[in-house]
Amino acid sequence: MSWRATVFACLAGCLVSLPALGMKALDDDQLEEVSGAGLGFFIDGFSYDQATATSKITGVKNSANQDVQVDITGAYIKGAGSQRGTLDTKAYLGTPMHPFTLGPVKYKAGLNIPANQEALQLMTPTWTDPINDTHKFGLWSYYQGCLYGDAGCTNPAQATNKINAELGALKTQRDTLLTTYSNNMVTLKSGIDADMATVTQREAQVDTAQATVKTNYNSMSARYNEAPAQICGLFCANRPELGQKYDCGVVISCNNSTAVKNYNNSVDAYNSSATDLTTAQQNLSAAWNVTRNGVTLSQRASDYDKFVQLCGTQGGSATTCVSGTITRTEKNVATVQLVAGAMQNSSGTRIQGLDIGIATKFTLPSTAYNSNGSAGATTTRTDFFSIALENFTLNGSYLNLWGDAAGLKASMSLQMYADKLIIAGCENCADSNKVVAKNVYFDLNLGDANYQPATLSVASNGDLVLSAPGVTWANHDAFYQNVQKSNISIGNLNISGTDVGSQAIRGLRIDYLNVRTVNLPR
Repeated sequence: MSWRATVFACLAGCLVSLPALGMKALDDDQLEEVSGAGLGFFIDGFSYDQATATSKITGVKNSANQDVQVDITGAYIKGAGSQRGTLDTKAYLGTPMHPFTLGPVKYKAGLNIPANQEALQLMTPTWTDPINDTHKFGLWSYYQGCLYGDAGCTNPAQATNKINAELGALKTQRDTLLTTYSNNMVTLKSGIDADMATVTQREAQVDTAQATVKTNYNSMSARYNEAPAQICGLFCANRPELGQKYDCGVVISCNNSTAVKNYNNSVDAYNSSATDLTTAQQNLSAAWNVTRNGVTLSQRASDYDKFVQLCGTQGGSATTCVSGTITRTEKNVATVQLVAGAMQNSSGTRIQGLDIGIATKFTLPSTAYNSNGSAGATTTRTDFFSIALENFTLNGSYLNLWGDAAGLKASMSLQMYADKLIIAGCENCADSNKVVAKNVYFDLNLGDANYQPATLSVASNGDLVLSAPGVTWANHDAFYQNVQKSNISIGNLNISGTDVGSQAIRGLRIDYLNVRTVNLPR
């Protein structure tokens, strides 16, 4: 195992903002005089390579409590372009002008800490140019789809073309809705509200009818259990299936039985209430199918919700389109165009990221089973697993910590980007036999200081608990308007040589979180 580092600088936060030429090392006496200013640090020109050394992970067992040997056959951290660790490319974490910072920060607009409070903040290097702003570049890379510089992927405006097409499709949906409803969503909404009053009334009738059916069913079941299994005179009458009435015929003792009469009457009551429920449900369905200008209420309500999604909540006396998906996409268009323009500029370059990889072998017992499920001989099997990141960056991320009576509070944003993520289950195979994801972007946000701070606490039994409060009726409007969403996107995913295209989870938000550790028995 080898470790090479040429420079490691750790500076007082008060010096972070100075020009690089003005930076100098501090001796112990000078460092002792610094209090509460925080730290700025970067790592310059290093590499890590496991090389020929061997590492093992022991103590792992399978479900049969058998030992599983894990050998780490390779691991490396190097600069981008190392060709998966084969070249000794030097790595850099931050720069003198863009260091990692750790220190106290006071509240100001835009910071995700409580108003009028102070927090301990760890922040990764941050750049303002569009190519090195992870959020902007990650958005561009998703629409670009392919890895820039690969064969057939040399036009950065490809992303612009794709997002413009998406915006055009959204505007077409909007225009179709406006045409359908004569450009007047205010009238559409008033008609929906008027018809929904009937729906609300009939929903209440259905709820009442359902409650009556349930009550009558329970009563019928109780009367059924009280009724005799068989009543005999010259002939016998047997107890029928639940929901069917006794057929007493000429059996006088059956006709005169109080238990039989009570049960038969309960069947009539249940059947009558079931008929009433069916009628109520039909009336509710009819309310949803009331038409205005030839369009049913259910369709109008769906169309209005779609318009709000596209153009934002409507208010006042005029139809507007000043927020919603269209406005957000228009802003994204501007961002993508900004990055594409910078990529076309020959002077625009990305800050070098890291190449990180680890390869492992699992040696474990394996039992073969035949077609009838009988166990055969147990042999030893070796499995391989590796994962590698190319040009990985964590720029623009932060973690804020502060405390209150409930425990340690936190808010965080992880901005992670990698040119490639490669996962393999074979030791010596080409990429065509692996999972290869390109333009991998994780925009993960947890904890809003004002509406949903994450809390790390310790339960009475010693378990660690990470929680975030749920949305309430009182704060749901502000919550959904202000709490940051999370996004995960992959420009292109290839599995064993088959392209499955771009993948994305966009607009993810945690409404409630409660995660805790569990102390498993030994």
